[in-house]
Amino acid sequence: MTSSPAAQRFKGTVVIVTGAGSGIGQATAMAFVQEGATVYGVDVDPLGLERSSAAMPSGAVGRFITLDADASTPELIASSVDRVLEENGCVDVLVNNAGIGMSKRISELDIGDWNRVFDTNLRSVYLFSKAVWPNFVSRKRGVIVNVASVMGQVGGVGAPAYCTTKAGIIMLSRCLAKDGARDGIRVNSVCPGYVDTPILARMLQESTDPDAARHEIVAKMPMGRIGNTRDIASGILFLASADAAYISGTELTIDGALTATQID
Repeated sequence: MTSSPAAQRFKGTVVIVTGAGSGIGQATAMAFVQEGATVYGVDVDPLGLERSSAAMPSGAVGRFITLDADASTPELIASSVDRVLEENGCVDVLVNNAGIGMSKRISELDIGDWNRVFDTNLRSVYLFSKAVWPNFVSRKRGVIVNVASVMGQVGGVGAPAYCTTKAGIIMLSRCLAKDGARDGIRVNSVCPGYVDTPILARMLQESTDPDAARHEIVAKMPMGRIGNTRDIASGILFLASADAAYISGTELTIDGALTATQID
C-alpha cells in the first residue's frame, strides 16, 4: 500500500487512536497515516502495536508512534496524552476505539465482568476526552470520534454490558458535542454493524459451528457481506475531516443496511 499524493487531508495533524493494535483501530491508524497525520496508537497489547507498525503504508507522509497503555487505567491515559502534548503541543483528533466484547446473558454476568467492560469501553472514552479537552478549548478546535455500535442503538439479549456501554458512548458523544460547540469542538460517534475484527472472530470461535455462524450472519446482511475494517475507518476519517465541519452530536451508522431491516 502506498500513499496517494491527492489524499492528504490530515497532513500535519496529530491524532490519537486507541485500540490501535488490531481491527478497526489499526485500519483507522493506517488511513490517517496514509493521509499525512502523525498518529499515536494506544493499545494494551505491545505485540499488536508492533504488527500495526509493520502494516503502516510505505512511502506515507504520516507517522505511526506507539503508546503501550491500558485504556482502562486513568494514570496511563493521562501520561499518554501528556506525552503527545509534550512532543507536539497539541492534539487535533481523538479516536476512542478501544473496547472489549462480553457475550454473557444477565444470568451469568457477574459484577467483575460488568466493571471490566464499562472501564474499557465507556470510562476510557470519558477519561481520554477529558484529558484532551483543555487543549481543544485553548485552541478553539478539536475533533473526537467515538466508536460505538449498532448494538448500542438496538440492544441484544446476549450482551447487556457491551450494548449498554455502546449506548453510553452514543449519549456521551452527544453531551460532549453540545458542551464543546462554542469552543470549536466537534464530537460524533460511528456505529458499526458486523465487522471482520478479532472480536468477531472470537465470538464465532465460541460457537458450536463457526462456519455456520458466519454463514448465518452473512445471510441476514442486505449487502451480502460482513463489513471490513476499512469501511469503518473511512467513516471515521470523514467525520474527522473538514468535509464534516458542520456535523456534531450525531451517529454515523455503518452496517450495510442491517439496521434498516429487522435485527436480532
